[in-house]
Amino acid sequence: MKPYISVVVKPTLFCNTDCSHCYHTPEERVPGNMSLDTVENLMRMVSEEYDAAWFIWHGGEPLTLPMSFYKGVIELEQKYFGKNSFRYGNTIQTNGLLLNRRLMAYCREKAINIGVSYEGPYNSILRQGDVEKSLNALSAKENKYSVGATICAETASKQAELYRYFRDKGTNLSLSPVIPAGCARCNGTVPDPDEFIKGSIEAFDEWLHDSESKIPLIPHYLYILNYLGDPTPSDCAHTSCLTKWLCVNPDGSLYPCAKACPQEFYMGNINSIGSISEAFQSEGFRRILLGSVKRREKCASCPIYRYCNGGCSMDAYHEGCLEDNGGDSCRIFREVFGHIATEIQSILDEKPDMSRYNPFVRDAILGKLVNPSSVMQ
Repeated sequence: MKPYISVVVKPTLFCNTDCSHCYHTPEERVPGNMSLDTVENLMRMVSEEYDAAWFIWHGGEPLTLPMSFYKGVIELEQKYFGKNSFRYGNTIQTNGLLLNRRLMAYCREKAINIGVSYEGPYNSILRQGDVEKSLNALSAKENKYSVGATICAETASKQAELYRYFRDKGTNLSLSPVIPAGCARCNGTVPDPDEFIKGSIEAFDEWLHDSESKIPLIPHYLYILNYLGDPTPSDCAHTSCLTKWLCVNPDGSLYPCAKACPQEFYMGNINSIGSISEAFQSEGFRRILLGSVKRREKCASCPIYRYCNGGCSMDAYHEGCLEDNGGDSCRIFREVFGHIATEIQSILDEKPDMSRYNPFVRDAILGKLVNPSSVMQ
């Protein structure tokens, strides 16, 4: 048995809104839902090969499917992984428009995480619909979700403001740039890398020195943990993710990544293969693996390669070539991570009064000051 896999499941590509940055084009976002038979094939094969799995229900808009679909999912997970088992977990990533108290209650009962794609006061720049109304209808008890804010050209300089907005709400926040794929390829929503770098560093600096903050800021907090070393968690874009992630489309077709993965990396169909291992032996997976290896060979001499692992293969692909490094995503990581690493190393060296720092940073750094040999120099 292999230890763990993350599976992005797209039970539909249909969406109830029309986001200008979506990496699925309108032609792809057509009605057509995944069957529970397909879900069962997925659960059976994953449970046979992996000790544990995390399922991210994505789309399209996954909540356009009825609650009965997700009840069927949970029943199948219990059937194949074991009831009350710690072998599986779930996240639903939604635009938030269809959230309601009944759904949130069910998600609490079944320990399903909710991630909302939402940019707060700037939500209308990329998205349609009044998600604020849906979120405000939830009580404090029901308000258990994290936010993924997608940063575009208009909001690149507003990342610190977005941090403050969600900090005041006590909502965990992740910031990520629009990628040049799908709808965003030519419509001007991709942020200027220099503006994004500046805004990202400003948000980090404010969070770093916010001693009252109750939320982690992602990916910045993960970059801190990455820099501090043993163990070395990071965001999916900066780990060796191949063979550790899988994406399943509504018809059961398989891809190595959910991020606008093209047909050339097709890995077969969950309804016609005999095992997950078979998918990872496909010609499509071989293509992305070989291209990624060539890119990483070029990256190996870079001083921060051990922290980024050559970056995201799909980012490189959409920036021009899977085999090439040095694109905008590479530069963004190098500059933002470099700034964070300098700040954290300064704290490690100077050992200042930690009470003035963010509690997440305090806890991470104090642990390494107790065991400094684990910090990767």
